[in-house]
Amino acid sequence: MKKYKKLIIFFSVVAVLALSVAFIMVHHWYIPHINDSFSISAHTSHQPEMISHRGLSSMAPENTIPAVELSVEYGYDGCEFDIHTTKDGKWVVIHNESVEDMTDGEGMVADYTLEEIRKLKIDGGEGFENYKDLQIPTLDEVLEKLEGTETAPIVEIKNCDTKYLPDLKAALEKYNLSEKANIISFKREYLEEYKKLDGDAKLQLLVSKISEDDINWCVENGVDTVSFHFLSFYKSIKGWLAARKNGITLAAWTVDNTVFKDVMVLIGAKKITTNQLIVNK
Repeated sequence: MKKYKKLIIFFSVVAVLALSVAFIMVHHWYIPHINDSFSISAHTSHQPEMISHRGLSSMAPENTIPAVELSVEYGYDGCEFDIHTTKDGKWVVIHNESVEDMTDGEGMVADYTLEEIRKLKIDGGEGFENYKDLQIPTLDEVLEKLEGTETAPIVEIKNCDTKYLPDLKAALEKYNLSEKANIISFKREYLEEYKKLDGDAKLQLLVSKISEDDINWCVENGVDTVSFHFLSFYKSIKGWLAARKNGITLAAWTVDNTVFKDVMVLIGAKKITTNQLIVNK
């Protein structure tokens, strides 16, 4: 009997992986979006929040204004984007520490002034050839696009001098987004410092896999959400059980097909971050 149970589990895992690959292949080859209407989680009473990763990065270059605008257009609950501070202490929206992957420049973001970095042109990312003269956006430009919409800013702090965190808080207040925004980071010290500035801020700890230590830290520091890479869920069982026990919200990144979206909802994830256009139409 035990032998048959192991076989059933094995073939179930293989089937899930095969379906996941099929979804991804179909998406890239045949259709412009992933239809979510046949997923189990699309018909549950409590829908997860859907968050676009670096804007809608499967349709426009990541962390650019068009990617943010598409997130709003397609009704995402949140738009995640990454921020760094420049040499002169200005917040800009880009993922990597260097500018080389996404622009025609080279070197580190922190070595550029805002004026210098604005001279660079985006030359990478999905469909960049369809856009002319794209620049690395400022934080203000992105927040302006989200102001007054149903799409919340999910702000990932990548690298910064913490003395500029008050400027981040001020920018969110300027665009009336403080209550909606989520401040997220892999770096605990950034969340700790932001919590001192705004005790009511929605904070999210990013991890590859969840440990019980992560949950204990979240509880002790008033961080309400922990977000993990979806493929690590089987390594995070103790962690996500501890999260549910302690009232810490579970979030998963980067879930790019509806099979794994269903799995994440099944284990209790309330927020799903995705690169893809997953629509229920």
